[in-house]
Amino acid sequence: MIPLAYTPFIDAISAHELWYLLIVPMAIFLAIGYKSVRCSNLKHFPREVLVFTILVLGGLMLLAIAFTVMIAGLLPMLAPMPG
Repeated sequence: MIPLAYTPFIDAISAHELWYLLIVPMAIFLAIGYKSVRCSNLKHFPREVLVFTILVLGGLMLLAIAFTVMIAGLLPMLAPMPG
């Protein structure tokens, strides 16, 4: 029987094709949680959350680029495939 209401922990959202888009809200929520504890003046809170979110997303992008270069470029030189 199909329930009338959406039950989030029983019926999971099918986000397998677009999983990488979930990184953006996760970075925003991380920044809100971190800056709500660390921010000394709430006047600067939105700007600090935005800067922290951009830093997190930028760091993840740089890590993705570094791992791609390492796996696609450096790894074949260190351990070539036989044949």
